[in-house]
Amino acid sequence: MSGAAQIVAGLILALAGWLIPRRIAGARGLGVAALLDAAPLAFVAAVLFVASGRPVFAGAVAFALGAGFAFADRTLRDTLREPVVFTALSELPQVFTHPQLYLPFAGTGTVLGSAAAALLAGTVLLAAEPSVVAPHPRLALFAALAVAAALWRLGHEPWLGRTARRLRRLRPSGAPFADAVRLGPVAMPVAHGIIARAERPARWAALAAPALRGERAAARPIVLVQCESFFDARRALPGLPRDLLAGFDAACADGMHGRLTVPAWGANTTRAEFAVLTGLDEAQLGYDRFNPYHALARRPLASQVWRLRAAGYRTICLHPFDRRFFRRDLAMPALGFETFLGRETLGGGRRPPYRSDPELAGDILRVLGEAGPRTFIFAITMGNHGPWFSEDDGLAAYLAGLRRSDEMIGLLVRGLGRRRDDTLFGFYGDHLPSLPRVFARLGFDDWRSDYAIWGAGRDEQRDIAAHELGRWLADLALAAGNNAVRDAVVAETHGA
Repeated sequence: MSGAAQIVAGLILALAGWLIPRRIAGARGLGVAALLDAAPLAFVAAVLFVASGRPVFAGAVAFALGAGFAFADRTLRDTLREPVVFTALSELPQVFTHPQLYLPFAGTGTVLGSAAAALLAGTVLLAAEPSVVAPHPRLALFAALAVAAALWRLGHEPWLGRTARRLRRLRPSGAPFADAVRLGPVAMPVAHGIIARAERPARWAALAAPALRGERAAARPIVLVQCESFFDARRALPGLPRDLLAGFDAACADGMHGRLTVPAWGANTTRAEFAVLTGLDEAQLGYDRFNPYHALARRPLASQVWRLRAAGYRTICLHPFDRRFFRRDLAMPALGFETFLGRETLGGGRRPPYRSDPELAGDILRVLGEAGPRTFIFAITMGNHGPWFSEDDGLAAYLAGLRRSDEMIGLLVRGLGRRRDDTLFGFYGDHLPSLPRVFARLGFDDWRSDYAIWGAGRDEQRDIAAHELGRWLADLALAAGNNAVRDAVVAETHGA
């Protein structure tokens, strides 16, 4: 192959690496947005060409990166009903530290096999392809470092604000699907990420946690459980036994309950978690709504946790898993938790089977007994975490885990009832399980999970949003001993 043919082949490969993810996203149009969309792959190809003098090798690497991005984007669209967004970069290290939570969505064998094949092909090309120009690895390194320095500078004022203003001229809507079409699947997360970073200082100021005043209002103990992938599956599968969720039904029979509108489907637990704990809806978070723990919740933020702490509560979070996952080790103190107990204290494995939900119920009751009555416990379960590998077996595995979650609810209802201290028990599902083919076959497309507040004083059903749940629970707890206030809170939550 002549040098000219090598260059043409390299350009075709790099161009294909750019066009494949655009086809997945349905992106169209040229102009500034298209240039921004192409820039990362073009830079990679250019640097590798300068470093090696081998255009086919450089183009092949760009193609592999583009195809890999397209594969990830398609997988997320199919399994989580969302394209790649800018906060996905913060989760990339977790693919290596907790691969069992990510790779099975796309097929572990497919991912590892494709990566190995790409690495082998790249190595062969690098060794076999003759260079068409003299390699300049030092020049390539200098260019890479210069671009890295420029990007670092763009992340700080005044350049950050100027760049964000220019990107806003591209009129991003903030809706990932629509912006992937208008801007491109690569340009969309780049634009969203820069604008989010520019807006974040103002959002930190607006949402900063207030100073603690040490007020000690009348109060009730609170237990709030976020249950992984929980929803009343009888809504989707009417043929399931009516007593499948006996514990959940018992909780509903003595309190508020209903459907819970959550901000994500199939994953992205932190969205519902943040909404419940803070009382903030997505409109108040801007682009940080895609993962508030990515950067926003790194400073103390106003929340129901801080509110309860100001009222004299001990605030304790339990999660039988790696406390650093999703950077909860930073986010939970910023949201107001004094104590955060992970698997190093509670037990539970890094891989399935995790600590079961019934075992976590025992942990909750034990910690509440040790901490005393003026305590708020927030527990994040791990027992019924996906992925669920195949359609039928996956559904069976999910339902088996759902029964164990319901067993946990029953244990807590009975255990808290024996305490006789008027404990409030809130419970909700963070999102529906990622079983897209099962739901498609059933014709079920309701994104809402389910919730209950046991001990609320009346059996009523009301559908609410995730950001309302934590606030209502705190309102009810702080109205203890004042029946008029309690009735007013209940009436407000029920639209009376």
